[in-house]
Amino acid sequence: MDEKPVILLTVVTPEKTVLSEHPVDFVVLPAFGGELGVLPGHAPEVVQLKEGFLRYSSGKEKEVFSALSGFAEIFDNRVLVLAEAAELAKEIDEERAKQAWRKAKDAIALQGDQIDIDEAQASLKRAAVRLKLAEYRKKHK
Repeated sequence: MDEKPVILLTVVTPEKTVLSEHPVDFVVLPAFGGELGVLPGHAPEVVQLKEGFLRYSSGKEKEVFSALSGFAEIFDNRVLVLAEAAELAKEIDEERAKQAWRKAKDAIALQGDQIDIDEAQASLKRAAVRLKLAEYRKKHK
């Protein structure tokens, strides 16, 4: 009996390897042109990622990550995600995400000489994705 083809998913951030060659049935990436679904046998491609949800499914296991920009390489039933940040939905502390969002929002509003506006905007995007993912997790429990 032939085994069903799978994709080996790896998710790496500058701080750590979040997932290493995890066998999955499909992956959905937050690409700049819109969500990109990847099934076994997908054509080779390099995709620029934006902030959003990275989802995968393997049998009954389904997981959702927050992902903040980066790239994904799709090649030979492997997906390598190189993300600026990635965090599992179940690891997100909603209250901390709210506090980070408020802090980044306040920093942007002040726009003093003391802040890096690009860093503050990146923090705001990261916090917004984390909050959306916390809401998603509540709805899909």
